[in-house]
Amino acid sequence: MPTLADLGQILISQRIVSAQRWQRLAQANPGNLPAILDALTAEPPEWWTKETSPQPPGLTDYQRQAIAEWYETGRGSLARRLALNQFILLEQLGQGGQGTVYKARQLSPNRFVAVKTLRQDSEARRVRFEQEAKALMRIQHPAVARFYLYERLRESGGKPTDEYLIAMEYVEGIDLARLLLQESRIPWPVVVRWAVQLLDGFAIIHRTGLIHRDVKPGNIMVSGFVSHPGEAPKPGHAKLLDFGAVQPAREVVVKTGTKRIFMGTREYAAPEQWREETVPESDLYALGATLFEALTGRPPYVVEGREVMGFLKAHTHAPVPHVSDYNSDVPDEVERLIRQMLCKDPADRGSAAELAWSFRQLLPAHERAMVAERATTVATPRPAPRSRSDRFTHPEQRSAEKPFVDRISHPFFTILERLFLPAALRPVPGHEPSATQRLTTLFRQPPFLVVIGLLVLGVIWLIWFR
Repeated sequence: MPTLADLGQILISQRIVSAQRWQRLAQANPGNLPAILDALTAEPPEWWTKETSPQPPGLTDYQRQAIAEWYETGRGSLARRLALNQFILLEQLGQGGQGTVYKARQLSPNRFVAVKTLRQDSEARRVRFEQEAKALMRIQHPAVARFYLYERLRESGGKPTDEYLIAMEYVEGIDLARLLLQESRIPWPVVVRWAVQLLDGFAIIHRTGLIHRDVKPGNIMVSGFVSHPGEAPKPGHAKLLDFGAVQPAREVVVKTGTKRIFMGTREYAAPEQWREETVPESDLYALGATLFEALTGRPPYVVEGREVMGFLKAHTHAPVPHVSDYNSDVPDEVERLIRQMLCKDPADRGSAAELAWSFRQLLPAHERAMVAERATTVATPRPAPRSRSDRFTHPEQRSAEKPFVDRISHPFFTILERLFLPAALRPVPGHEPSATQRLTTLFRQPPFLVVIGLLVLGVIWLIWFR
């Protein structure tokens, strides 16, 4: 069974607590794990910086539960549950067939992110995943969660595994699926505003050459929505999340014989997805089904027991339902657009840009002009990352000319990182961030700063006494 010494070693190695702090708490509470965890929770965590407000607890509920379960049973890897590479895991947000999603704290640069794990167990899948990840890094739109970086997970000794993680913008709010459990249905003027935002985002995604393939209420985060009886609701903002199922639009679909590979969620998947075919218009169908549920409180087709063949028949052959059968407050023009998005033939749905324009016409005049101006500002995709060395740098952070430090050879940084960085913070070979980011990480390490200081003093001494 684990001991407190084993626990302390893991918490220190995963940057949850400093060695000095652990030693102080362990001496003050000998053999008393609950007291130690309470003391750790009461003080701010090691990663906390003053600009983060309010002050976070030293241990989150997720971390405490992981520690308690491991300490009691000794099963599994506690280090794996607490941190992934340079990301300290704070909360598990969800889990599905594509992987597990966490709220995490990135150590360099310091920021909160959403981290998702994915398994890529062949070279072909890894190459494809990296191509898709680079395309996602080009997308910048207020209605699309920003994609920061991807990297392979490493074992304790630094050896790469078959698992990847992707780090994306962490969005505060509530996903539409949970919001509908609270609200039952959303007022149509709010849904129209969300439709404009999301369709503008899809116009960028599809122009970049990607298909999301799993649009549903659980993958749409809503922030700033406020609804009180007798008052006009504040729509807030809708943002698309989770690109774990993304696929290039140009990819040729290979049939798999008798074995069906279905990607999507049954309630929202377009007819062609059930035939193992996916096109950009498939995202529009799924968004139409999502908007239908937002307006009515139920998806377009309901099948008892969520039986697969029942959904297949409904999406491919059943008549397109009317929103007004479940919500008589919805205007005819809104219903017409939803029904267009739910057309069986992808060619009849139109494009994301065309649908966004149509929904925008339903907004009040002053909002229509403001939204159109914002859409024009963000409608041009940014260029792809220019080289492997700056793949983790967001496009808007790059200057036209690389700084001098970015032209320093990678072997030089590799040597410094082996000397001064713990294994968990070293970049995986072939997946290095920019030289500027690598140097920033080194300057955060006290031993590196001490060596630099000694070198500077040595140079001053030589100049002074020459």
